[in-house]
Amino acid sequence: MLLKASRIWWYMVVVSWLVSMPSLQAAQLFRTPVAATPLPQELAWDCFRLEQEIAALIPLTYSYKPSFYDNPYQGGAILLGTTVSPLAFAYPVYDYYLDYREASRVIPAQDRIQQLQRLKADRHCFES
Repeated sequence: MLLKASRIWWYMVVVSWLVSMPSLQAAQLFRTPVAATPLPQELAWDCFRLEQEIAALIPLTYSYKPSFYDNPYQGGAILLGTTVSPLAFAYPVYDYYLDYREASRVIPAQDRIQQLQRLKADRHCFES
């Protein structure tokens, strides 16, 4: 009984610590639509400058983090969690948190690229 109470206390401490982190308090669980409003200096850019800006933003959308099935540590964590200790199941949770942070880095760059592509379309830059 004492072991169960100490586990519950430990889980409560960890959850309260995670909730009190500022990065998690400000986290958005769902994406909201982004209104495409170009900046005033972007309205003066020509098609070539818009294309340069898009080309500079594209590397920010790359993700080198392996997916769940391509990550060998996931299999190791599941194996260790099943056979040795349930604490190894914390790694998939941490990996999911890293995925969330990766998405919060990539999504603004994708939104900006979409905004610039919309500006290019308004200027008929795709016509030759």
